[in-house]
Amino acid sequence: MKNYYLSIGGKKVRVEMNWNAMMTFCEEKGIDDLSKLGEDGNVTPRDLLTIMYSAIKEGERMEGRKFELTKEGLSEIVRPSDITSFLKIYKEQCGGGDDVTGRVGVSKKRTSSNDLFQGDSARADGHDGSGV
Repeated sequence: MKNYYLSIGGKKVRVEMNWNAMMTFCEEKGIDDLSKLGEDGNVTPRDLLTIMYSAIKEGERMEGRKFELTKEGLSEIVRPSDITSFLKIYKEQCGGGDDVTGRVGVSKKRTSSNDLFQGDSARADGHDGSGV
């Protein structure tokens, strides 16, 4: 299994989007019904910070280190380029966006954890999936 790292505020931290990280995110958001994940298709900046924080905290735990920053502390030092790097890791770890034909960005059915940050963008083949 490949480990993924980000450099946040000059410090290398491990990112691990596993079930522990997902449970932490759900607890923070007050989600107790998994069918509600990504239900409205909206992801707020605070949602993104919370999932990023949960994944870094879990990654650092798996490295045998304690992540000392709070969410607010993380938010103070995160830059837009860090968010972009995190989203690439998130997609890789969640296996997102590839259909059985290997076309990237196409999914036949929405999946709750993977769609959390993918929005309602058009399919890679230019069709919207409506059959029209």
